[in-house]
Amino acid sequence: MSKPFRILSIDGGGMMGAFPAAALAAFERATGRRVVDHFDLITGTSTGGIIAIGLAMGATAEQISAFYETEGPKIFPRRTGMQGWIGRAKDLFRPKYSNAGLRAAVEGVVGDRPLKEAKTRLVIPSYDVNTGKVYLFKTPHHENARANADLPALDAALATSAAPTFFPAHVIPGLGTFIDGGMWANCPAVVGLVEAMDFLGRAPEDVRMLSISTTNYPFLIDDPGKLRGLLGWAPKLVDTFMFGQAQSAVNTAFCLLKRGLFHRIDYVVPAQAYSMDAAAAARDVASRGRVIAELNENMRVVREQFLNGDPTEPYTPLA
Repeated sequence: MSKPFRILSIDGGGMMGAFPAAALAAFERATGRRVVDHFDLITGTSTGGIIAIGLAMGATAEQISAFYETEGPKIFPRRTGMQGWIGRAKDLFRPKYSNAGLRAAVEGVVGDRPLKEAKTRLVIPSYDVNTGKVYLFKTPHHENARANADLPALDAALATSAAPTFFPAHVIPGLGTFIDGGMWANCPAVVGLVEAMDFLGRAPEDVRMLSISTTNYPFLIDDPGKLRGLLGWAPKLVDTFMFGQAQSAVNTAFCLLKRGLFHRIDYVVPAQAYSMDAAAAARDVASRGRVIAELNENMRVVREQFLNGDPTEPYTPLA
C-alpha cells in the first residue's frame, strides 16, 4: 500500500483567515508537530494563500495566527468620522485600501525568497486579467511547473489576495496583472485534488485532505422579489458566487475522495457577523478557530491522519 498523500486546503476570506490560522496553531500546539512537515501539498486562496505560503516558507502556524492580530489594523486601517465619509465616496472610483500595508506585512513573513525555496509543494490560485484566464502559482514540483520557480513568494501572495474593490490588481512585470483567486476558487479543495491526481499521479484512495474554511453563514434570499435590478442584487452577488463555489468544491472533493479521506473544518457564524476587512474581529475569529480545532471530532482526525508523527517524504524542487 502506498503512503498517503496529504493535502491541506485553506479557503479565502480576508481577515477571516484568523480562523484557519488559529485552528492550525492549535493543532501544532497539541501535537508538537509542524504542519509543513506533514503535508505533501498545500493549496490556499487569497488569505488562505498567504497562510499556505507562510507555512511553506517556514513560519509556524502560531506566527501566522499572530499575524492577523498584529498586522490586520495596518492592512485594513479603520476610517472614522469625516475621513470615513470621504473615503467611502472615493471607494466608488478606486480600491478601498492601498496594498502597501499588505505588502509590508507579508514581506515580514516570507521576505524576498523565491517559491522554489518552499518546504513543501504549493498551488496558489489567482486570475490573470490580461489574458482573461485562471492562473495557478506553483512550486517547481513537476516538469510542467517550472515557470514560477524563481518568482518571489511575495508576488504570489499579493496576486492571490488582490481582492477587487479592496486592493489594486497586482502587476508582475513580464507575467501579467492578477486579481484574487477567490474569483473562481475561493475554496481550492478541487484545485489541490487535480494537482495530486492529474499532475502528480496519485490515486484518490491514497489522498487525505484537510480542508479549512474561513467560517461561513447561512446564505438565504428571503425575498426574491427585491432582487430585480442592480441595487437589489449588488449586496448579494459576491456572497452568491463565493458560497456557491465553496459548496460545489466541497461536494466535489467529498465525492472524489470517498475511497480516501476528506475532512472539512467549518464554522457557521451569524449572518454577516464579520466583514473581510474587519481587523478588529481578528481576536474573536481566532478564538473560534481554536475552539473548533480542539473539538474531538477534529483533533482526533488531525492526530490520526495528518499530524501523526509520520512526516511526508522530503520535497525536492526541480532545477
